[in-house]
Amino acid sequence: MRRSNEVRSLKSEVRSILLLASLFSLLTFPAAGQGKPANYKGLEITVSSIERAATVGLRDCPPGSNTVRGLTKPGEEFAIVNLSFRVTPAFKETIVKKPVLLDASGKTFNTAMSFVDPGATPEYSCGFAYRVPEGTKLGKIQIDTATLDLTAFDKK
Repeated sequence: MRRSNEVRSLKSEVRSILLLASLFSLLTFPAAGQGKPANYKGLEITVSSIERAATVGLRDCPPGSNTVRGLTKPGEEFAIVNLSFRVTPAFKETIVKKPVLLDASGKTFNTAMSFVDPGATPEYSCGFAYRVPEGTKLGKIQIDTATLDLTAFDKK
């Protein structure tokens, strides 16, 4: 029991340190938080950051009231790819497929998160969570025909 509490405490401290390091990185290097945008059916999509976590809130995109918690198993982590969306005048209401994550070797990972009414808000951000083996080097994210490179954002 005591060992279990020590492990939880250590994990909590590591998460806090990683969060502070991420915030410091965004404040120190704001230009690194913006990638080249992709366009998908009138949605301008930009990668804003990548986070790693053991637990995550799974929400629809744009964020709404549907939330579920996700937990990892030993040897896994969540890779959370934060994307920014801007609805352009070319956008026509359509079904937007779930994004698929590819690691550096091309292996694919799926998310439980979905798009719900993607044109409802002119601009929004969403974090798409993928359960991956710890230390997985990320390659790119695809939404149907749109592809965004993640290598500049992934510090693993």
